[in-house]
Amino acid sequence: MNMIWKILMVAVAGGVGAVCRYLIEIWLKTTPMGFSTWVINSLGCFLIGIFAGWLANTACGWTEQTRTAFALLTMTGFCGGFSTFSSFTLDCVKYFENGHILTWIIFGTMTIFVGLFGCAIGFYLGKNLL
Repeated sequence: MNMIWKILMVAVAGGVGAVCRYLIEIWLKTTPMGFSTWVINSLGCFLIGIFAGWLANTACGWTEQTRTAFALLTMTGFCGGFSTFSSFTLDCVKYFENGHILTWIIFGTMTIFVGLFGCAIGFYLGKNLL
C-alpha cells in the first residue's frame, strides 16, 4: 500500500471522526461546560483501546497490510479526528504494558501539565497580544 492510499484513509476516517465529535457536541450542547469533551474523550479512549486490543490479538489472522489499513482507518484516522486524547492514552498504556513505568509516569504527567500550561499561555497570547 503506497503513501497516497495511507494518507487518504487517514483523511477520510479522520473526517468521519471529526463529524462524529461535532454531532455528539451538538447532542450534548445543553449539558454543563466540558461534559461533551469528557464524553468524547472517554469514548475515544474506549474505542482506541478496543481497536488496539483487537490488533494485538494475533488470532485475527490478518495480513500485515490489512492490519496497517485497519490501524490507519480506526486509530490514526477515526480516533485521531474524534479525540486526540485517545491517542495519548494509548501511548501511555503501551509504555505501561511494556514495563516502562517511569516513562509512563513522566510522559503522562508532562503531557497533561505541559498541555494545560501551553493552552493557558496560548489563550492569554491570543486574547491579549494578537
